[in-house]
Amino acid sequence: MEMPVFALHTVLFPGQAMGLRVFEPRYRALMDDVLPAGTFAVVAILHGQEVGGSYEPYRVGVMVGLEAHDRDEDGSHRLRIVGRDRVALVAPTRQDPYPIWQVEPYPDEGGAGTDAVEAAAAALSSYLSVTGEPAGQVASIPHDPVAASYVLAAATPALVPTHQSLLELAGAGDRLVAVRGIFRHETALVRALGAGVGGAGLDVSPN
Repeated sequence: MEMPVFALHTVLFPGQAMGLRVFEPRYRALMDDVLPAGTFAVVAILHGQEVGGSYEPYRVGVMVGLEAHDRDEDGSHRLRIVGRDRVALVAPTRQDPYPIWQVEPYPDEGGAGTDAVEAAAAALSSYLSVTGEPAGQVASIPHDPVAASYVLAAATPALVPTHQSLLELAGAGDRLVAVRGIFRHETALVRALGAGVGGAGLDVSPN
């Protein structure tokens, strides 16, 4: 199937919400075509510019749903989107006025149980403890291993390439093992340095 594609310098995971301000002409045209009932895909940028230039996207992203929408007087859009199912970008079919790609489903293979969720959540709890950050998000981790794996992946203090690798992992089992390793590594690093290392906020992103 064909789908409009919105590229960002960040990774959006299934189940993760994000605020988005859309002001660039190509993406305003996209919104004019898909809102209010249509959908589009969000992908991270591998190389290139987010605003006003060309880019090469990573080939796995997510379809998004719309939670809220408002339009400013200058024609820009303010959205609240949430990641849905993963999709793989197969080939571009159009670039003007906005990118459209042939995409195919990229389903999660699962492969994890509640023990894996608990181990990864415990690693997050230890990380939050040494950084002095609130631990409330641990209690909100879903019981479902697939959903939990994405919540925990989004919470990792990592850059785009690492977040993208977590998004692309075949199943929740591999993802939970990977995020547990990241949290343990970061916890050991903070303890060794004696300083807090905060993760990047993903709540609002401009285009």
